[in-house]
Amino acid sequence: MKRVLNITIWIALISGIFALVGFIDAEHKKISCKDVDILIDYQNGDPLVFKHEVELVLNKQFDTLVGRKFNDIDLPRLENRLRDIPAVEKADIYTTITGSLKVRIKQRTPILKLIDRKNENYYVDKFGKLFKTAPGASNRVIVVNGYIDKPEPDTSKTAVNKEVELIAQILEMVNFIRNDDFLNAQIEQIYVTRNREFELVPKVGRQLIIFGGINDMEKKFEKLLVFYRQGINKKGWDQYKTINLKYENQVVCSKN
Repeated sequence: MKRVLNITIWIALISGIFALVGFIDAEHKKISCKDVDILIDYQNGDPLVFKHEVELVLNKQFDTLVGRKFNDIDLPRLENRLRDIPAVEKADIYTTITGSLKVRIKQRTPILKLIDRKNENYYVDKFGKLFKTAPGASNRVIVVNGYIDKPEPDTSKTAVNKEVELIAQILEMVNFIRNDDFLNAQIEQIYVTRNREFELVPKVGRQLIIFGGINDMEKKFEKLLVFYRQGINKKGWDQYKTINLKYENQVVCSKN
């Protein structure tokens, strides 16, 4: 009998909790929006998403969200609209019982700037996502240009796959460079040749680094690092016109 009574009490308690939550939720939706609080996480990068841009998206349906009942605001739809902003990686919106609408934005982290054959500019983030930004936006990242096209849905599947594969290779190379302090400080540009090989442009020195394909990437960079430590330190930064890493177990250079 006691056990049945305990079960009945627990059922009543749980039912009461659900009823209370439902009541609070219903009452909360009747609250009017008193203010909109926008917070953008730039992930230690330069701003690519701006508050006025977010406000424009939020207020597209209404002149303003302030004064609107939360019940009349479609939060999932607003979140999806915010995620359509090219430089937005994540967008969350929630409300408080005090009438505040909280908007939390995480900006994408660009790791390279891509300039395609049409001279169109894109950033590429750590996930390989290509996105455009507002004019004037800038981030200090490696620039990649040359014989490369943005994968377009209206092109053939083979062509799209080739460009996706090329971007994946570029991303792999840039990540390797970024993870090495010296290379990250020294390499400022990657050029994609007509036959889909890579040439690197350094910040210091006038030499062109002929890298070749992505194959044996780690070995090629190791050869380059050894050459910088031993060869250039002895001869000087401006002695060489090209540094060729394509050949196995050697670095072939041409002088100015």
